[in-house]
Amino acid sequence: MNIIEATEKALKENKAITNPESREFHTAFVPTNSAGLGILIVPTKPSFTKSEDGVYKEKWPITGIMWNPRAIDLVRDDWELF
Repeated sequence: MNIIEATEKALKENKAITNPESREFHTAFVPTNSAGLGILIVPTKPSFTKSEDGVYKEKWPITGIMWNPRAIDLVRDDWELF
């Protein structure tokens, strides 16, 4: 579906949106109606593990608050709910 359809559906169902390229980088986008945030960028998996005292722990990247979609993001039709 296109980004408008995906955003409308995500808002109704309280879900995030993603596409195959974003999913590959373990990223989803949460559309909001907040003036200050717009769309949150949410990591869906830890980006790497970190060894501390011989124990591996998941390391999660910080959630982003700004996203500037490229033209290709706006015209693609493979957006899906996450």
